[in-house]
Amino acid sequence: MMHNMSQVKVVTVSPSKGFSLVEMLVVIGILGIVGLALSNFQVDVWRQNAAQQSALEAEGELRNTLRQFMHDVRGASQSNTGSYAVELASSAALTIYSDVDGDVNRERVRYRLVNGTVTRGTTKPTGSPASYLDANESIQTMVRSVATATTRFDYFDGSYMGTTSPLTVPVDHSRVRFIRFTIAVDKDPSLPPAAITMTGSAVVRSLKDNF
Repeated sequence: MMHNMSQVKVVTVSPSKGFSLVEMLVVIGILGIVGLALSNFQVDVWRQNAAQQSALEAEGELRNTLRQFMHDVRGASQSNTGSYAVELASSAALTIYSDVDGDVNRERVRYRLVNGTVTRGTTKPTGSPASYLDANESIQTMVRSVATATTRFDYFDGSYMGTTSPLTVPVDHSRVRFIRFTIAVDKDPSLPPAAITMTGSAVVRSLKDNF
């Protein structure tokens, strides 16, 4: 007699394998490193963008300042009190008389390098006889974060032909015919870009000899 024998298939189910504690720590460590790298990258990008924006602002300040400087110097002439067109000529300061607002009167214009800034002060003549009162001076900050070691005024007499050395300081202001202003700006010396340097120059037209 034949007997039907059923076969029983035994299936062994092993528990699903999860992350061990060590593996979890490794994953967390990798994610931390990646996150730190991304964070540093974002900071670097932000700093570069900020530096570029700062450089553009500095260039704008320099261009505007030198444009104003050249306009003032070209128009310099005898003051309302009869003083010479150039009153003071030093490496860190310039005082001239110039009609800066088109009202026929000559304002006293003072450029000064003070505490890392370039300022421009203007004083209108008042009274009869005319006088220039310090109390009436209007001072405007033109450029900030100035690199003082390379920012300076240079002066030349009527013999200047483009390569002549500037007049020796202290300058005899009566010899001045041509003025050059070099300004360097470095918003943050510890970060790029390097200092931005621009130069503007102009002839005092009322005094020009051979220019």
